[in-house]
Amino acid sequence: MITDQELNKGMLNLKIIWLGMLASLAIYLFVGLLVETKVQVPMDKDTFAMIKKALYAVAFVTLIATGYIRKHFLSGKVRYRQPTQTSHHPALQKYIAAMILALAMSESIGIYGLILFLLGKNTMDLYLFILISAAAMFIYRPREDEVIKLAQESREDSTTGGATV
Repeated sequence: MITDQELNKGMLNLKIIWLGMLASLAIYLFVGLLVETKVQVPMDKDTFAMIKKALYAVAFVTLIATGYIRKHFLSGKVRYRQPTQTSHHPALQKYIAAMILALAMSESIGIYGLILFLLGKNTMDLYLFILISAAAMFIYRPREDEVIKLAQESREDSTTGGATV
């Protein structure tokens, strides 16, 4: 079983990462609005329309895939080599890896918005992508109950030899 001290330490680290990644969205917004007039990208309307559709599609696919990939990581089906010396409980390690991946995928949507904004100068695109990214990061925020559930499931699997009861 995971101790309260391990849980608190791991959750503190995850919350710091989560807040840092949320803050990066604000930085993308600030940078985009700051360099808006300084960056000029010569592009015809047809090319921009194609890029815009592609980025919207990639953002949508990223948003949908994030949930599935996170769930797949937490299910235990993904096997990755764990470091030999670590102070974290195995369930917490698995949760941290899944969280960082989900948060990074969610943050990438904000980056797509910044790219689209720099190409087309439409502030609505930037705001929309940043908002979607922030909402996804809020949905996939670190939660203690998920770590506890994951630790209990891994404990049950090790005591039953992987068989379901």
